[in-house]
Amino acid sequence: MNHWHINEDTFDPTLKHILSQETVFTIGNGYFCTRGTFEEGYPRDNVATLLYGVFDHIPIAKEELANAPDWTRIQLFINGERFRLDRGIILGYHRSLNIRQGTVQRSVLWISPSGVTVRVTSERFASLDDEHVGAIRYSAKIEDAPGGEPCEISVISALNTAEGNYDVLHLETVDQSNVDDIQWLHCETKKTLVQIAMATTFDSETTGFTKEILNSDIAPGIRYNGVLQQGQTFDATKLVTIYTSRDAVNDPRNAAIQHIQKLFADTKQPYDQLLANSREAWNAFWERADILIVEDKEAQIGARYNIYQLRINVSSHDSRYSVAAKGLTGFGYRGHIFHDTEIFMLPFYTYVMPEVARNLLIYRYRLLDAARVKAANNGFQGAQFPWESTLSGEETTPSSIIHPETGEVIPVLNGFIELHITASIAYAVWRYWRVTGDDTFMEKFGAEILLDTALFWVSRVEEDPERGDYVINDVIGPDEWHEHVNNNTFTNYMAKKNIEYGLAIIDWLEQHAPEKAEQLTSKLDLSEQDFSHWHDVANKIRILQDPQTGLFEQFEGFFNLEPLDQSKYHNRTDSYQGILGVHAIQKYRVIKQADVLMLLTILAEEFDEKTKRANWDYYYPITDHDYGSSLTPALHAILACELGETQIAYKLFMKGALVDIKNLRGNTPEGIHAACSGAVWQALAFGFAGLRNEDGKLTTHPHLPENWSRLAFSVQFHSKELPVDITR
Repeated sequence: MNHWHINEDTFDPTLKHILSQETVFTIGNGYFCTRGTFEEGYPRDNVATLLYGVFDHIPIAKEELANAPDWTRIQLFINGERFRLDRGIILGYHRSLNIRQGTVQRSVLWISPSGVTVRVTSERFASLDDEHVGAIRYSAKIEDAPGGEPCEISVISALNTAEGNYDVLHLETVDQSNVDDIQWLHCETKKTLVQIAMATTFDSETTGFTKEILNSDIAPGIRYNGVLQQGQTFDATKLVTIYTSRDAVNDPRNAAIQHIQKLFADTKQPYDQLLANSREAWNAFWERADILIVEDKEAQIGARYNIYQLRINVSSHDSRYSVAAKGLTGFGYRGHIFHDTEIFMLPFYTYVMPEVARNLLIYRYRLLDAARVKAANNGFQGAQFPWESTLSGEETTPSSIIHPETGEVIPVLNGFIELHITASIAYAVWRYWRVTGDDTFMEKFGAEILLDTALFWVSRVEEDPERGDYVINDVIGPDEWHEHVNNNTFTNYMAKKNIEYGLAIIDWLEQHAPEKAEQLTSKLDLSEQDFSHWHDVANKIRILQDPQTGLFEQFEGFFNLEPLDQSKYHNRTDSYQGILGVHAIQKYRVIKQADVLMLLTILAEEFDEKTKRANWDYYYPITDHDYGSSLTPALHAILACELGETQIAYKLFMKGALVDIKNLRGNTPEGIHAACSGAVWQALAFGFAGLRNEDGKLTTHPHLPENWSRLAFSVQFHSKELPVDITR
């Protein structure tokens, strides 16, 4: 079966649905993403084209991805009446995202207020073959007109700068004009002064129509005027080329103009060729990345949709930026980078697109100096990575937020005391190296990250003279509902591993690259005495585990918290924190997302089955799987598979796979859940397939759901492509 389409067969005018579907029907190619808004617009829509790494400053959270001009706008007027879905009567509606080809198609049968029946169709894509190009094919056919009278038609295609991030407009027009039939727009972000240039054409061969260039600093455009008889169609294609001052060009404006000129020099009708080239690029991607699930259409489409998101939201070559929590699909989290990338998404890139994984880790390497400054400002050595980062590597987590309903100012402590991201980055560096065998990366970039982050942890721990061990106090663990906790097990264990990675890599460097070893130990002022101390810290860091049962305590005092009677909240539509409040939730033994269980999942080889079972039985029932965090369900599925809980694993996997397609958490309008997309891939590869890297060899330990007869995919391992094909 050909399970490659997300379909919408009826038009739902509720704003929540409109905004959610804008996210679902996003197109993109890693250079830019464009939300699935309608070409003609809709009241209170969130039009957005977000460019990889293009930020502007804001008062809170320092900076956010800046909404670029809307290149999709096409306005249709029939006898002076504007086609829009909140007007007239909709007789038929269909929209489809072709995941395999990266295209969105829409068809609407519509009756205007004066009674003209028109069929409007469109197709759009962001070229995966040529990342600077977007394209739309547009048509309007008069199906019926009162009395069979001819209809006056006006169609306006524009580049609209009056689109902001909600109420914030980040762009100012620098200049605008045309070169023959090419309309161009040059604007810049107001604070960061990033130059954005777009060039566009709007071409139609429909006879009897006149073409007019509309110059405007806000919405320069191209207009066609003419008459259609009943049964006749107006057809047009719109192309756009996009460049910024972040690209390796001296003049983005001329680059955009010359690019579109070249498209027409190569062929008179470039749309079809561009689409064919983009399809070919998508085919090549799916040859590497597809996961085949046989006999489960919904799971198959969900898996492919999440893989599609992992592709369109990351650049294939730019190491100056990374994958944001919402990717380039919405304004949620402002385009900031979290540990979501390293823990949830990087495994996909490491096994499927290792060249991209390498760039994402080089992004962290580029920000090492800023991480050193953060550590020093907090009184520590080494490198402490920020909880949220953008381009500079500075901490961009807001210090407080205003509650949207109560107006209460709520402190945000994550940027101050949620520390485990530093160990998560080190973990990702280590795992990338083990999977790819990329020694060059490790020598040039990875080793310094591992040593600098290990140095941070050694300086951050405190020695407890009474117990003779080392503690890490006053932190927030992955379970963000409990703040100012001591010795969070995830944080402490990951810090321990980070130090061990540092010790292992200095040994490796001394054997394989002694000059680099000497260079780094000199740069970081490290001695044999320091490394001896590192060994002591790694061996004696406090880990809260019952030696008899294997049960970990999430943090000191967690077992003494009050139990929460979850049976009282069967019909809830919000998280427990949302219901109980930021402060009240902290006294209860209920957690936002996988914390201890995430540790047992990502470091699976460290723990035996008894330990995993004891902790699963304890922590799984007290985790908010429905509204706590989108990160939770699919990641839990991996451990569930390992413990033989395949039915539970399947349910959790489907919650993750469909989280955006069905807007299960109600916040898809803010953008897709990129980390969840990564967790969905991990659930398939590491959970149901049971893929493991054991002593440098890949093995599988399958746990197929009852309704699957086959699971197949490919991975890259030490520069070789290896197929994994599991059948019942």
